[in-house]
Amino acid sequence: MQAGHPELTQFPHYIGTFDTFVWRHLVRPYVRPVNGRTWHRLESWSDHPKARREGVTLDDFRFEYADTGTVRIMRPRLRPGRLPRRLHRDTNAAARLTAWASGAMRELWEAGYLSGDQLRDMALYLLTKSDRRDRIARVLSTRFAEIVIDEAQDCSYEDLRLVDLIREAGVPLLLVGDPDQSIYGFRDNRRLPGGNRPTPALAAAPDHRLRHNWRSTQIICDLAHTVRTSDAPRDIATGRYHAEATPVVLIPTTGRREAEWIGDFGREAGLLDIPAQQRLVVAHANSVLPKGMTGTRDVPTARLDRLVWATAVLRSPGASTRRQELAGRALREAVLDHWYGEPPDAPEPVGLARHRLTELELRLVQQSLVRKLPPLSTPARDWSRAACRALQEEARRLGIEPKTQRAYPSRRGEAAAWELVGFGDPDSARTAVGRAGTVHGVKGQEADAVLVVVPPVGRGKESHRSDRLIEAWTTGSGPGDDPETAEALRVLYVAITRARRLVALALSDSHLPAVRSLLLERGIPYRALHDKSGEQIMLPPVHTGTGRPPTLDRAS
Repeated sequence: MQAGHPELTQFPHYIGTFDTFVWRHLVRPYVRPVNGRTWHRLESWSDHPKARREGVTLDDFRFEYADTGTVRIMRPRLRPGRLPRRLHRDTNAAARLTAWASGAMRELWEAGYLSGDQLRDMALYLLTKSDRRDRIARVLSTRFAEIVIDEAQDCSYEDLRLVDLIREAGVPLLLVGDPDQSIYGFRDNRRLPGGNRPTPALAAAPDHRLRHNWRSTQIICDLAHTVRTSDAPRDIATGRYHAEATPVVLIPTTGRREAEWIGDFGREAGLLDIPAQQRLVVAHANSVLPKGMTGTRDVPTARLDRLVWATAVLRSPGASTRRQELAGRALREAVLDHWYGEPPDAPEPVGLARHRLTELELRLVQQSLVRKLPPLSTPARDWSRAACRALQEEARRLGIEPKTQRAYPSRRGEAAAWELVGFGDPDSARTAVGRAGTVHGVKGQEADAVLVVVPPVGRGKESHRSDRLIEAWTTGSGPGDDPETAEALRVLYVAITRARRLVALALSDSHLPAVRSLLLERGIPYRALHDKSGEQIMLPPVHTGTGRPPTLDRAS
């Protein structure tokens, strides 16, 4: 578009997400209705109410192929780390949820729903084993002049097999990706011992590497290079901020409250006149992010808590796009539950058709409620009553007599509404930081200032994964055969490269010395806050021929 060739983004070219391409051009036109069943693609299983239970969804399980070998819908296994924290002491939780997942997947598959793995399995079947494979190949080769696949580093083994089949059909392909940003390894079901996987034939295609970075300062590019797991060369900063000499900031977290180290980051960004909405806090997991901005990790199940959580997220300027989507869906489901007296049992479009509502009507109700619902500092009991009145008013405006006439009960009626769902005071952390999210959630985004939180944080917390990450990063030993550490390094790389002007690292005291030594060795300017011997400053490199920039101690 910027080069003046908008036609290259239009038919017969394709530029877009691979999931959308697979559904629109490989699956939907060729799957036949079975016993009156119409096929529906879900973005994720969490979009279907029957695919969610007790804080988990079918996305939290790995499935194996059915006896026919067509799709993975059998023998579920809960993925590591997917059991909600509140169920950790429930010894029967994993078995109970696994049994539920087995039945739910079969039921939804029979009803014509597919997502993720099933979508790819169906596409592979149609392109390799079905009687329609030759026709599909002819359609592809005559319809498309070129297919551009972005974020190719996140393609699964099944994705790459599909790419190979498309290439064999004679369609020119361009794959755009950064191996150092491959952070979805947990999706790959075909890993072999040692973390390897089969290599598709396209691996022999010409490789064109780009080196210029149009986002970050050179200091940020240099820092990101130390985290790379590939042999890619150092990026050359060429964008608007390429010459800024703002050092990396190291912020200790051990024994300090969240508000203290968040405040440090806010002050550092303020020194550069970076506004709050351009300050981003990222971490590998939701559990490490500032609770005042994120609330509970999972959507609550209690009716009042669910409504409060959705309202808090939708009012938060720092919520990620994915979190906003979850909150919007939760609020709309709460509306339908309140109006019709039962929780939704089908995806939103199906439920709307049943109740003769349009999607536009429901989304306008959502926007109206976000404005009308009371402040979250209101005591929960009063908030519930006001929310009930607002829901009734919206229903009657559309000519609907709501089934629910009474406010939802509150287990902590005198507490502020935001306290029910893990949020902090809306006027605290949000004043210093504009956004917060997991690295996976903010991938593709950017901000002027980024705070990367490396656990553990807080008194007495430990994280062996973080220890392995810091050791692999700072010693140069690499992750070896540990795929988890390799992916953690790539997650750190993605987090750092979201920043345009300032990167701050929130680290435990045990990790700070190793990181400082690495930055000193690589000649990367940094400032270490609250150091026992005084605030540490390493000046930007001076080309004096001595090879290493000097350091300066300044009292904090």
